Amino acid sequence: MKLFCIPYAGGSATYYSRWRSYLSKEIKLIPLELSGRGARFGEPLYSSFQDAVDDLYECMIKRLDDREPYAIFGHSMGALIAYELYLKLKENQKHLPIHIFFSGREAPHTNLFGSSKGHINHLPDNQFLEELKKYNGLTEEFLNNSELIELFMPIIRADFFIVENYQYKPDREKLNCSITILNGSQDYITKAGVQAWEKYTKCTCDVVNFEGSHFFVEQNLDKVIDLIQHRLKIH
Repeated sequence: MKLFCIPYAGGSATYYSRWRSYLSKEIKLIPLELSGRGARFGEPLYSSFQDAVDDLYECMIKRLDDREPYAIFGHSMGALIAYELYLKLKENQKHLPIHIFFSGREAPHTNLFGSSKGHINHLPDNQFLEELKKYNGLTEEFLNNSELIELFMPIIRADFFIVENYQYKPDREKLNCSITILNGSQDYITKAGVQAWEKYTKCTCDVVNFEGSHFFVEQNLDKVIDLIQHRLKIH
């Protein structure tokens, strides 16, 4: 069983590295790296959401094996990419996942970043940073290091730009796999927006709440891993 993992806005595949020590050996963890960071630092950042989807699609199909089942996990921006990736895989008649985990994100049609919160990618650095602090995902080490801020700000800003300009297309085919929605009880996203994911699949949709805000996975990693393995019937 393979588990493809997609990072959040400003994140990197390295975010999922410590999952290896928690996951069963039956699961092959495959974090997908976004362009412009981590092992792909120096490559161009995405100019549109579709660029990100197309890029990760190419990365992903190289790792697919029709004989081996797989699942996808995406957090925040990664959840939205996971949704679009499934549709592109289906459109190209590729081997499809048996399960998708959508974490920290309302259903795609809500266009969360583009409407209810308003665009922030264009704000001056100091204001942009203040908005980012509300997600509770920035470490003190980062906030106190001007060089780190200067290095990563363009990456985070570019990711917010593509998410905030994501265009949802209605009347698309529903997913033909079970999905699990992971949500932080103190996150900014709405209960209705989370529950709306059930309209996106022909199969089962379970919503699981965890204590914490937007980056609740960090505080609940053992529980999140248990949930993933239970859903994939691996113990």
